[in-house]
Parts: sequence; C-alpha cells; structure tokens
Amino acid sequence: MTPLPATATSARPATASPAPSQPAPSPAPKPTPMPSGAAVVLAATAHSVARLGRSPAENEDSCAIRPELGRFAVADGASTSARPEVWSRLLVDAYAHDGLDPLAPDVLRALRERWWAQVSRPGLPWFARAKLQSGADASFLGLSVDVANQSWTATCVGDSCVFHLRDGETRSVGPVGRSSDFTRFAELVGSHGPSAPEPTLLTGELRPGDVLVLATDALARLLLHAAETRGRMPSPCWLAQTAGRFSRAVAAYRHHGYLADDDTTICVVQA
Repeated sequence: MTPLPATATSARPATASPAPSQPAPSPAPKPTPMPSGAAVVLAATAHSVARLGRSPAENEDSCAIRPELGRFAVADGASTSARPEVWSRLLVDAYAHDGLDPLAPDVLRALRERWWAQVSRPGLPWFARAKLQSGADASFLGLSVDVANQSWTATCVGDSCVFHLRDGETRSVGPVGRSSDFTRFAELVGSHGPSAPEPTLLTGELRPGDVLVLATDALARLLLHAAETRGRMPSPCWLAQTAGRFSRAVAAYRHHGYLADDDTTICVVQA
C-alpha cells in the first residue's frame, strides 16, 4: 500500500508526513479487513505514566476519551509553568466531555477563569501567588471522529502527535513528521496572555480496522525514531493493551535511553 499524507489545513504548513511501515511485533492477529462502506464502531483505551520520582497526581499530562461521542484529547502541561496539570485537564475535558473547542476565544476565556478559580486558593505563600501570575501552558491535541462520514479531524497546538495506522502501516503522522523536528520551544496554549496560537488541522479517511494513536511528545518522538531507524515502530495497540504493560514498557524504554524522562501518555482509538 502506498502511504498517503494526511490532509492539513493551517495558517502555517503542517508537517504531517507518512512514516515507514510498521509490522506489529506482538503476536496479536490483525483485524479482518472490512468493506469500506461497513459501519465504524469505536473502541478506545488510554494510559499515562508520570516522570520518574513523581506520583500519578503530579502527572502534568491529561487525557480524556469519549468513544460514544467520537472525541478524544491529550494535553501536555509545561513543567516550567504554574499548575499545568490543572490547565491540561481543563483543556481535554472541555474538548472530549463537553464537546467544545477550547481554542475558541469565548471557551478559552471561560477556561482561563476556571483555572484561576481552582488554583488561586486563599493562604498561598507570596511566591506561589507570584508564579500563578505567569499562568499555565500546555500543548493540546483533540481528535474528532465522524463515524457517519468515516473521517477524522485532529486539532493540534504543540508537539503531541496523532498517528493514523491501517493494516499495520502508518499512513500519516502529524503535526511533527520527524523525530529530529521536536524542539524545546513548541507552541502552547496558555491560561494567560493573548488568544491561542493558530492550530494545525489534520484530516483523513477512516475505515473499519483503522487505528488512530494520540501520543504526547516523548512517546511520539520514540515512535517516529523507531520507524526511522528500524523501519518499524512498537505496536501502539500492544503497548496500550493494559496499564501495567504500558507502565513496564515506559520504564524499560527510559532505562535503555530510548525515551526521555517525561510524563508519557498514549491514547489508542480503534475503528
């Protein structure tokens, strides 16, 4: 099968590009191909592992999934900002659970007010209140699946990535297309300041048996680097099969230096 790029719409060019084929290393059988006109039913699973030495409550990544609504989101809170775990949770919940666009000016304004109400508790020491004045930041990736029209759209700010897989092959990935393109200065959605950055929009056709993977930056970089250097990436479906398996895989990748010590989140959507 010839890889096809995702359709991208953005004020700046999207870097959605096909990656090398991915033969799944796990023994799990591939789903039986179905006719393109068959009904699409979504199933999803998501797991997250905090960086070393931190508890799950200190994880600054957030993920929300609503398969029945076809809405999924991940956000990666910036560690240098103030209370990013609260901000990332507000962004994903607004998108997946409330069906809102958190980047829309009116929604963003309301979320910023909600963030401030949650974090500015009375009695905080002066230095904590001073840091809150700088606000929180997070990358954001929202995925909407239109089951009726068998299509998907991803809204991206920052370097969390969506991978579109079909029959064991990676058809497209974005908004970052190469492992070398990750930087320390990704665009972020802030709880303070001007309006949100212009998002990158990625779209594609969805068929029964397709898999869509949302990954925060550390894991996205690992998957891309594996595809570039080994010709295949670890099977996301295998990685996300259980929370325990994902946690053990993350620990092993970190131990061997393949994965940066960062909060690490995966969301796998299967049609």
